[in-house]
Amino acid sequence: MDSTLLPNIVAFLGAIEPFNQLPNAVLDSIAINMEIQFLGKGESLAPLLTQKQNLFIIRSGVIEQRLPDGSLRSRLGEKDIFGFSLENENYQANALENSLIYRFDYAALLHCVADYPIVTEQLALSANRRLQSSVNVQWSEGEKGLFFKSVKEVASTRIVQVPPSMTIQEVARLMRHETGCSCAVIVDNTNLNNTLVGMVTDKDMTKRVVADAVDVTLPITHVMTEHPWTVGNDELVLSAVLVMMKHNIQNVPVLDANKQVVGLITPQLLVQKHSVQAVFLIEKIGRCQSLEELTALALERQAIFEAMAEANLPSHLIGQVLTMIYDAFTQRLIYIAEKALGPIPCRYVWLAAGSHARGEIHLLSDQDNALVLEDNATDSDRVYFNHFAMHVCKGLAECGYALCTGRFMAATPKWCQPLNVWLQYYRKWANNPEYDMLLSLTVFLEIRPLAGDNTLFDILEKQRVIQVKGNTRLMSALVRNALQTRPPLGIFNNLVLEKEGKNGKRLNIKKAAIGHLVDLARIYALHDGGEMLATEARLRFALDHQSINESSYQDLSGTYQYMMQLRYSHHLRCLRSGKPLSNTLNPDHFGSFSRQHLKDAFRIVSGFQDAVKMKFGA
Repeated sequence: MDSTLLPNIVAFLGAIEPFNQLPNAVLDSIAINMEIQFLGKGESLAPLLTQKQNLFIIRSGVIEQRLPDGSLRSRLGEKDIFGFSLENENYQANALENSLIYRFDYAALLHCVADYPIVTEQLALSANRRLQSSVNVQWSEGEKGLFFKSVKEVASTRIVQVPPSMTIQEVARLMRHETGCSCAVIVDNTNLNNTLVGMVTDKDMTKRVVADAVDVTLPITHVMTEHPWTVGNDELVLSAVLVMMKHNIQNVPVLDANKQVVGLITPQLLVQKHSVQAVFLIEKIGRCQSLEELTALALERQAIFEAMAEANLPSHLIGQVLTMIYDAFTQRLIYIAEKALGPIPCRYVWLAAGSHARGEIHLLSDQDNALVLEDNATDSDRVYFNHFAMHVCKGLAECGYALCTGRFMAATPKWCQPLNVWLQYYRKWANNPEYDMLLSLTVFLEIRPLAGDNTLFDILEKQRVIQVKGNTRLMSALVRNALQTRPPLGIFNNLVLEKEGKNGKRLNIKKAAIGHLVDLARIYALHDGGEMLATEARLRFALDHQSINESSYQDLSGTYQYMMQLRYSHHLRCLRSGKPLSNTLNPDHFGSFSRQHLKDAFRIVSGFQDAVKMKFGA
């Protein structure tokens, strides 16, 4: 190579991810060993593709990749990197205009960056590994905060362990005099495994012993809580908090890898030591007596999201926490509506649907909900519940959960019906999956009870499963619906982007990838009778039932995690800059390697769209 070109090439590489993480000395070594190729308009890269494994970076120009059937694989421009999958995928690459390309011997390149594992991961041949390299961000001790420490870092070791044979009085004496601990765990050591069999707290002693005048000479097993909820000592503190909030408990035993009790997590411990009152937002919501009090807590929900997004917490945990907060707002509004309108006139169940039911909430999530009434509900009862639903849905809107533009809400009379009407809905949707029917069904394919009588939900859920399982006509309709749009493989070259008012072209990541992945996971799970709701759980189910192999599972799961994290990161940037939240991103703001990640993700989604078409038919 002409040495006079070296500074210019090094400067170019130093502006591209992941090469921008390398010192100039390494960049010099990489640049010296690379080759420069020029392709005229219409020329093919085929001669270079058939040689040893190469990696290419486009310095200028546009390269189009097409699969053997002629379909577009991707369209690439300046600073785009390609060549990762040449060993596993056959495609043609042609220059759409005069193009200058840098060519690297892949093995030699990896040797140059061997001392930089993060860069090595980002240059991995596997698209899934490259996506994961951007998801699995590590944070420092100073950055991660309480939520993201391991349980063993903050758990109290002051905990009483007693055998099942010990009397109530003996346990109470230990708790009071020996350690001052408010909790004791009951451990069966007869088989030397020290198995946790129960737990008792000072509150249990008051409610179950003193209040009921229980004989204190009885074994502690008489009043203990059997099989208490626990967390592992290597789990995040946030996991313990989730257990507390979900099951409304105050003491969580901590177990090591051998299932031995090694500590205790309590809200008092967390608040006293770390001032994390915000994590108990759900408890605050549960004490609200008015809509005004609830709306005042909306900013705390945003603060919790910002803390999680800043720390790059796994997307499924962010979704879980936001879902639990959404549940709490809904349940408290139901309580307030009952207080305002008077006693409930008949049995009912309030359902969460769509992404709320799946536990995949984000700050832009709107309302998808419904009301199911018992069959003997009168006209007067239905009038009551119409007002009831309006109270709750309007209240949710004021708390930051937008009204559904498609009106799939309990406040819409069509979705506030007796059980027998809902059963008819599912039969009609499943047997006639045309567009309008299918749209309704896809919203209510995921349902979850939030309040009321769960027996009504159980009947409805049983009917839903019966109508969906083994329904080849419905499966075909779901596949056709999933294939109506394709990921934007020509992204960043002014193709398949949406016009957004005066803001120019934008990429809608919900339409481009997230929605497709949700659809694919739903199809795979429903085909094999899976009743779980969350997208990642459905993908795991598909793997366990051999509908997809391990490699496919890693690709789909990794792509979904990456896209969800991209959405959360975008929402965080919107909050930080004072801009309205949206699912649309400006392509001009992406770096070269971020573009590569998106191209990888879109190709994975597109490939699996073709796979479900072949597997299930359309």
